[in-house]
Amino acid sequence: MQNTRLYRNFVLLTTLLLAAGSSARQLPGQVLRIVDGDSLILQVGHAQYGIEIAGIDAPEPNQPWGGKAADRLRHTLVGAFVVVTSELSDGYWLTGRITYKDRDIGLDLIRDGLAWQTRVTQNALPEDHPYATAERLARHERRGLWSDPQPVAPWKWRESRGMR
Repeated sequence: MQNTRLYRNFVLLTTLLLAAGSSARQLPGQVLRIVDGDSLILQVGHAQYGIEIAGIDAPEPNQPWGGKAADRLRHTLVGAFVVVTSELSDGYWLTGRITYKDRDIGLDLIRDGLAWQTRVTQNALPEDHPYATAERLARHERRGLWSDPQPVAPWKWRESRGMR
């Protein structure tokens, strides 16, 4: 009974948020599965969305540290209810910030050395932005992928292989 009530409230909240019409929308949902280290599939009511975590770029699955980044997301988020704050949409795929238990998942991945802040973000954010600060600290402390002597950024990895 309580699960039914929770589900109804969840669907109602989702509908209200989507109808609000603001440029940034909050999408609460349950994580169904992890695609790779910076994307996942989210169930919202009866709909599913692909979510790319905004502001980060994790190593590709066939790249060093790619499996570890995906495993971290899988361990932390599969089955969990999260909130995605999204401004960008490409139909089925959304790009947004993911919050779980009041934590910014993108920031956690950068802090643990499992993702870079994105190229666009690097040029747009001030040095004291949490993503920039977290990356500098992870590099300095040689956490995660920064323990490799010359880690290859995912955008360079994709480019060298003719990927998007």
